Amino acid sequence: MPSPDSIDLLSPFLVPPSDARHRLFHGRGKTLPGWEGLTLDRFPPVLVATLFDDYPPATLAALEQRLGEALPGLGCDTLVFQHRHRRPAVTEVRRGALPETAWAEEAGLRYRLDFQRGQNLGFFADMAPGRAWLRERAEGKRVLNLFSFTCAFSVAALAGGAHSVVNIDLSRPALALGRENQNANGFADARVHYLPHNVFRSWKKLHALGRYDLIVADPPSAQKGSFLVERDYPKVLARLSKLLAPEAELLLCLNAPWLPADWLREQAAERLPGATFEGRLAGAAGFDEAAEPALKALAYRYRRPAP
Repeated sequence: MPSPDSIDLLSPFLVPPSDARHRLFHGRGKTLPGWEGLTLDRFPPVLVATLFDDYPPATLAALEQRLGEALPGLGCDTLVFQHRHRRPAVTEVRRGALPETAWAEEAGLRYRLDFQRGQNLGFFADMAPGRAWLRERAEGKRVLNLFSFTCAFSVAALAGGAHSVVNIDLSRPALALGRENQNANGFADARVHYLPHNVFRSWKKLHALGRYDLIVADPPSAQKGSFLVERDYPKVLARLSKLLAPEAELLLCLNAPWLPADWLREQAAERLPGATFEGRLAGAAGFDEAAEPALKALAYRYRRPAP
């Protein structure tokens, strides 16, 4: 555990970034010994410190003091501690007050943050390269967003000129936030479907809504009662060919630290004939990792095999 005296090690990260990154410090990347249990994210006017370890009271007090001092320079006036080591996760406002509505802004788009959700705020900053990848390719395309959560991929696709988007996720509240994101970015009249269903029970519905030119699959690594990545991701891959247009693109994502990217490549090679690996997306700014990143995003091009 870090001592209060080691707080100064965080000082280089407590400066306004020169780019548009949200993650100021990524202790989970194990690049700063002792602080592996801390991440810092900046969503002006809010600075979020996420704690994955149960730090001693003296360390927490020193951390709060140092982060409080850094707020004005970071363009923030509110400090939030989220204790992810607790079950359920606990979110505390330690300095200032949360705005009535809080947003993450990225590439001219905005995504609603929900500090009452518990573990997740409704926006994953590490997927910025994936949203950029989709936006660049979306013009005129029919897009399927599997495991869509709050539909950030959908907003990026609409910004790129997508013809239509289908979002599917078990969580109705997450999809409701996704619709709010759609409207907040000026796409209220876009062709978008929100399906609060289990993917595995919805193949016919997804097929009825069209063959897709772009599919994004970003499943949870483990969701009690509905999805276990090693058991269920191969099943998803095996069904995608029935949903894809004759020529299409895919972004297959894996956020399971214990599984390497090669595991996903092997599953795709075995279960999705016609898919050619194009490359792995670079990590988002601020998410430095000492080893292989937990998040893997792999781009594929698909051509339907000849009968």
